[in-house]
Order: sequence, then structure tokens, then C-alpha cells
Amino acid sequence: MKDLTFSQTRLAVSVALVMAGVATAKPVWAQQEGDQDIERVEVRGIAASHKRNLNEKRFSDSVTDAITAEDIGKLPDVTIADTLQRIPGVQIRRSAGEGSTVNVRGMPQVTTLLNGEQMLSAGSITSVQPDFSDIPAPLVSAISVHKSPTASMLAGGISGTLDLQTLRPFDLESGSTFTGAAELTRGSLSKENDHKLVAFGGYRGEDMGFLLSASYDTNHLANYRYGTILTSFEVQDESFGSNRDINGDGDTNDSLLSQRFHGMMDKQVERDRLGVNASFQAMVTDNLEFVADLFYTDMDDANRQQGIMVDNARGSIWAYSDDFIARTANDQGGDIFTVNQAELRARRVSSYSESLTNDRQSTNLNLELKYAGNGPFSGSVRYLRGDAERSHTENVAHSYLTSGAQHGLLRNDGSGAEPANPRGYGPDPVPVQFDRTGEYLTLGYAPDFGSDINSYNLVSTYSENNFDEDATLDVLRGDGQYEFMGNHLTDIQFGLRYGKRDVTRDTFILVAPFTTGEFSADVMWKDSGASLGDTNGDGENSVAGGDLTLGNTNYFTDLPDGWAQRVDGFGPGTDDSFYTINPKVLDDPFAFQNAIYPGNKRLSLPSRSFRVEEVTQSAYLRFNFDGQLGSLPYKANVGGQYIRTELDIVQNQLGDERPCSLCTATEKVGEEVISRSYSDFLPAANITFNVTDDFLVRAAYGKTMTNLDMSQLAGGISVGRSRAGDELAAELGVSPDLLVAINGRQNGNPYLEPWRATNYNLSAEWYFDSSSLVSLGLFKMDIESFIEQGTVQMGLPDIDGVVRRDVPVTTEINGQGGTIDGIELAYHQAFDFLPGVFSGFGTTLNYTYAPSDSANVDVNGASLPIQDNSERSANAILWYDRDALQFRIAANYRSDRLDSLGIDVGEGVLPIWADDTLYVDMSASYDLNEDISLYLQGSNITEEFEDIYAQWEDNVVTQNVYERRFTVGVRGRF
Repeated sequence: MKDLTFSQTRLAVSVALVMAGVATAKPVWAQQEGDQDIERVEVRGIAASHKRNLNEKRFSDSVTDAITAEDIGKLPDVTIADTLQRIPGVQIRRSAGEGSTVNVRGMPQVTTLLNGEQMLSAGSITSVQPDFSDIPAPLVSAISVHKSPTASMLAGGISGTLDLQTLRPFDLESGSTFTGAAELTRGSLSKENDHKLVAFGGYRGEDMGFLLSASYDTNHLANYRYGTILTSFEVQDESFGSNRDINGDGDTNDSLLSQRFHGMMDKQVERDRLGVNASFQAMVTDNLEFVADLFYTDMDDANRQQGIMVDNARGSIWAYSDDFIARTANDQGGDIFTVNQAELRARRVSSYSESLTNDRQSTNLNLELKYAGNGPFSGSVRYLRGDAERSHTENVAHSYLTSGAQHGLLRNDGSGAEPANPRGYGPDPVPVQFDRTGEYLTLGYAPDFGSDINSYNLVSTYSENNFDEDATLDVLRGDGQYEFMGNHLTDIQFGLRYGKRDVTRDTFILVAPFTTGEFSADVMWKDSGASLGDTNGDGENSVAGGDLTLGNTNYFTDLPDGWAQRVDGFGPGTDDSFYTINPKVLDDPFAFQNAIYPGNKRLSLPSRSFRVEEVTQSAYLRFNFDGQLGSLPYKANVGGQYIRTELDIVQNQLGDERPCSLCTATEKVGEEVISRSYSDFLPAANITFNVTDDFLVRAAYGKTMTNLDMSQLAGGISVGRSRAGDELAAELGVSPDLLVAINGRQNGNPYLEPWRATNYNLSAEWYFDSSSLVSLGLFKMDIESFIEQGTVQMGLPDIDGVVRRDVPVTTEINGQGGTIDGIELAYHQAFDFLPGVFSGFGTTLNYTYAPSDSANVDVNGASLPIQDNSERSANAILWYDRDALQFRIAANYRSDRLDSLGIDVGEGVLPIWADDTLYVDMSASYDLNEDISLYLQGSNITEEFEDIYAQWEDNVVTQNVYERRFTVGVRGRF
């Protein structure tokens, strides 16, 4: 392998290639300058990739960062999102420990392009950012993160635009190229052997070429969740329930902030992922080039969890402790307390199992003609077609260890009332020792509690939140460029674009028929303690009064072989033994539900089903400048993009509730098609000054806009009704017994405005050699509004179909906006000036400080930041690349982030925070020869996990525990 050395001529040619968007994606290149052949230069490995990254940033026409693959099919991390977190200002969220979604400068409204245009991802059909777990990293050769817009860039990112780039045949060396890789991965907690196979083949001839790459991998990812299993906080007054002086101060005007649900969950994610990328490229004539690309992904996954959950079931004071901590004043003259160690008197202890499955596929096709004549005009015509579909299921088995008598859950099969789980623990509450003072949240039980399989009963099962969705995308665009020979103005770029995206979602539940005497209904929540109306004719619905219940007793000892299993411990935080329903048997909801309660059928939920058609028409004009202002060289681009967006939203109209007991389903009585449109003009300006040959100053201004997640635009309205009563009946002129609308819930608001912001950038970059950079960047985002939950007044029909008044409806609204101001610092250097073996070292360090503010305040009235934005983030990477050995260790730090907003407490809301994290990854490879390499990768090698706390750092309510994963592999190049 040759060192990458450039003469001034070669440097000029390389710069031109980078600016043309070619060099960023290619592992090798060859060019000619006039009649002189330029030697083919190999640019593989960490050091070469590092140089390409800096070149892309240096010669970009906007504020941009980039990461390029070290070789074909070899991004430097396990996933695309993991790679992106190395860039200043980029933060990620994890799914089962793998990076899945991306924030740029604190905002998740980030659009993702594929080779410069829109793409359709099956994991996020309704939004503009894909789920990066869908996309196999080996198919991507480079990623650019544009932090300031240009007029010619496809609009869609509030804070940034990601451009995923794939190889094309003309990026290859002449002749045939073949590469392949095979690897084995094992997790520290999953204990499964996973594998990945990657293959690439390409051919480049004199005027045509083609390539095909494929990646297939299986993954078993383990993580554990301790603490609050279902987020449900409440402030319980001492006077409520037991009327107990919880802190012993002689009065009962204090309160306890508590979570209803606690538990320990084992979460395992199984993924099968296939990706294929094909490309054909040909010179039709000397001036006309044709490109065809196909990008296909297919991923099946099952997110399974099993564990033990304790809850209060009816919300009385249930924590007994000598260590109550006063946090803030309540509105009764007392204090609100929390507790870090306590004995919980649990009214229900249950074994919980769940399986969420996804089957998702996407295809993106690109056809493009490029014209480059001998005159000043050049241009292209491009057509894209995207198709994506996703099927999602959720299936739950809720089994009791307790009897149910603790909270009054009884069953009656006709022989009299008894607890829903007659063999379970009871009738007293279960003492559970709760402790959040150690490394992990823990729950302690009496010796041998839960060890007897005879005490378990599958009391409740259901399948909800299932949906099928599909989408299509069609784009036709034309772009042109006209060059000038004068000073300053070098060329004008212009273009027109038409895009159409259709999204359909059908949400459904599974219901089974139940008949008791004269009563019959379809049931979703098949619960052995639930009764079907007044079955004894006494006008009461009490089980003890004689009503018959629906479900059967399904003791674990009576279930089919393999359904019930013993679990010895749920991760590193516990070693208790319990029994659970094996979540794998829940993967097929129909099969499982029919085995317990036959006759299940699919029942559509019109309130959460929709169809949206989005049409965008845009035009842009961009002026490019290159010259000198006095003695100061500069480059600039100024222009604007006009976008008109048209929406046709099918909003379902809902009627009466269906004859379905224990489920939420209403009849669809019609559709309302809401058509609306809005227009945006987005100016953009970027200028770069070459203060010296190596020192650049950039400034940028731009307006940005992101269309909404379509699931926030559409759905249906559920109407809450109640008996009018005498006073309201007199006001409305109706019978007191008429059921009148009192409130509503709208799933999706078709009148929401898109995300809009104004962005400012100022940066300085010093390239003190070809492999080194020190940079400082300042940025500011003024965000017009946030999408949040709110209440609007709407006219909803009473039970007789007549609309008589406006009532409050909860839905998504455009709330008050906010700002993010920040600073980014970066330092890159290859230490190739050091002697001997030390010359192979290099480092990358960056730090981002991005405080933000919103209209929300916490319990003490202090302003809260924008959700999911960490004020501080940093990366530290040490790498080595010399001779046959390459090594890299990377640490990523992210400070606390606001995870969500909880209930109203004190002066504001209860903020739920994710504590700071530090993830460390490593990779190493050794070249056996020029064609064969062995490599080792480790992700999360320190087994970092997330603490989630409510308001106060010691008030940890949830922990997400991720595993360490190591990969060994072999890579070949032929």
C-alpha cells in the first residue's frame, strides 16, 4: 500500500474531484491532466479516510462535516448512526444499544438524502429521517452532514441535512473489483453468535460500468430495563387511601411522589437484515452520461421482553420507609417527598411478557441523465421511485403471582366469586424491598417468592397497536448550470422539482368472541377477572353480586410445552428466579391468541388509521461567486428556494362505540378529506474567506423548513360523552338523559404548521497541514414553534349526531418556539511528523456546547431546554495507521438530556432526564497481505448504561442496561 502523497498538480486535481462530489465516495481514483497520466493512488485505511474527511470539509460550499469509508464496505463503526455521533454537534439515540436516530445540534428534524435526493425508509415511513437500524452500513461509502443550507440543496432539515452516498462504477479503478467480508459477533449479555456477510463486485470499462453490493447480518441484542416499566407518576396525598402520616411529622398535609409500576425486564432484540445496492453507469455519448441506482433493504425484527412487574393497582400510599426526602412544597401547605429505600406493599406482582415484531422492506430506484457539453451549459434530469411497507404487531401475556384479591380482581364461572388467580399469593399485599442507592435499581422479595410454577396464572392477554403501512414516492427533477467567464460571478444554478409521497396506515387490534348468557361481544383485553355486563339481571356489574366473568384460568402448569420457562435473573442487577411466558411464542399474535381464546379476528381502529398524500413543487435559483474582495480571496453562494406543499389528508369520522367489551374501538361512519397547502421561501447564503491559504472563515445564513411526521397530521377523533343532567339539558334544550359530548381526543391534527427555523453560522478553520485542522464554529437557531400536546375547542356531535357546542379536544398543536445557541470546537491531527512507529498515530477531538431554552419550566419554575438536546457533547478518538496495523479507540460523551415531560408538579412539570453517558468503542485490523485483513471491533466496551431520573439526579426511576459486543472478521480484496 502506497503512502498518499500529492504534488501541487495532483492536489489541484484532487480538490476538483472533491468539489465535484466524487472523491468523497471512492477508495481509489485515476485521472488525466491533458496528455499526462497521473499515477493511480490508493487511499485506503484510517489515515487516508481522515484526509478525505478534511478535504470534504475544506472545499465544501456550506458548513459541512463528512465521514468516508476506510475501504469498500467499511464505515468506521457498527451502524451509520454510531458513525455520525463522531461529528461535532451530532447526537444519537439508541435502540437495543445500537444507534438508530440522529439529532443535529439538538433537533431530530433532520432530513436524510440518498445520493443527494429524498429516500424512503421502511422503518420510518411517515417521517423525513429514517431509522438507521434499517440501513446496512456496508452499503454506504460516505456521509456528509450539511449544517447550513444552500439554495440548491433539497430542503427538509431544520438543523441539518444528512447525505448518504453509495459507490458508482466510475468511482472504481478500471477492470474488475471484488471485495468480501465475513464476521462473527457476540454480546456479553445475549450470549449469541451473530454473523455478517458482505460481498461487492464491480466492473469499470472505458465508457460503462456496473456494480453490485450486498450485506446480510443477524443480530441478537440484549438490554435490560430496571425501575419504572410503564411510565406512570402520581403525587399521592397522605390523606388519600390509608390516611397515613408517611413522614412522621404529626400531620397529613404532605405528599409522596411515586411511580405506580416497578420491575425488572429482560429485553432481547433479534434482527435479520438484508441490503442490496446496484448501480449502472454509462457514457451514452461524449457529453451524455446515464446512471441507474437501486437501493433495497429488508429487515425482520422481534423486540421481545419478559420480566417481573410490581404495581399498586389502585393507587394508595404504598411506600414504607425511614428515609423520606423533602423535595418541594405542595399546594396544601406541606411538602412533596420522594424515597430512595423503602418497603413497597405491592397489591399486584405479575410476570409480564411481550413481543413486538416488524417486517419492513424498502426499494429506492434512481434514473439520471447528465449532460456536460463543450459550452457553458450543463444539466441533468432525474427520476426517483420509492416503495416501502411495514407490518407491525404487538402481543402481550400478563400473568399473576398474586391472587388478585389484593385489589379486588375476582372471577366467577358460575360457581361463585373467587380471586382471579386462586393459586396465587394473597390476600395480603406483597412486601418488596425497593432500593435505588446502588449501581442498579433493585427489588427484593421474600426467600423463594416466585420459585413455584404452580402459583402462576395467565390472567390477561391482548394484541393491540398493530398496524400495516405502506408508502410510495415519486420525484422528477431537472437541474441546470450556466457558467460565466467574468470576475466574481462564476455560474448560476437553477432547477425545478416535483415530488409526491403517499402514505397509508391501517391500525388494528385482535378481538375474540365471548358469550355469557344473553350477552355477547368481541373482546380485546381477555381478562379472567372482567365481566361482560349485567349477566345476572340485578342491575349491577359486580362479580361478587353474581356476574359471570369472561376469561379462563390458564395456569402455567396447564400451558403447552415450551410456553412457560424459568428465568434465573434479569441481567446484572438481579439474580432472582421467576417463571415467564416465553416471548417467542408471542411472535405470531393470531396463533397465540387463538390458542387461548379461539376465533380472533382483526378489528380496524379508524381513530388511528389514515391516508395522506403530500405533493411538493419547488424551484431554486443559486448564484455562485469566486473572486477577491480587495486582497482577500472568497467563494460564496447566494440564492433561494421556493416550495409549495399540498396535502390531502383523509380524516376518519367516527360514530358510536362498536359492540366490543374491554376495547376501544368505534365505528367508521365516513371520511373527511382535508385539503390544504402552504408555501415557503427559503433564502440561503454561504461565504468563505481564504484569509491565508490555510486559514478559512465561513459565514452562513438560511431559513429551513421540515414537513411534519404524517402520523401527526391524520387519524380520527374519539368523542367522550356523558349524561347531560338537568342544568346542561336546560341550557341545550335536550333531555337530561341524552349522552352529550364533553371532550375529545384527536389523533393527528391536519392543521399543524411545519417546523420552521432561521439558522446562523460563523466558523474559522485552520488547516495547518494536509492532515490537520483546528476549527471553531458558532451557530444559532431560532425555532418558530414546537409540536406539543394541547387543547383546542371543536364542535363534536352528541350521541344523536347533532353538534350543539364546542368542547375541549386534546391533540397536537403548534406551541411556543425556542432557541439553540452553540459553539463547536474541533482538533484533527495526524502525527506523521513523529519518528518511526510513532508517525502512525493521529487524533480527533471535538466538543459542542449547545444550551437551549423552551417555554416549559420544571417543578421549581426553572426553564427547561428543548427535549433530547444535550447541552454538552464531545468525542475523543485516538487512531494508529502504519504498515499493516490499524487501530482506533473512540469515546463519545453526551451530557444530561431532557427525555420527556411528566405530570404537573409544583410550579411546572416533572422533567424526566437521561443522565450523562460515555460510550467507548474500539477497532483494530491487521493486513496479512495487500488483499487480506483480519479485524476486531468492540462496541460499548465499558458496558455503559443509561440512568433516567425525575427532576433530581438521585431520583433514578429507570435504567437501560446495554451490553458489550465484540466482532471478529476477515476482509478480502481481489
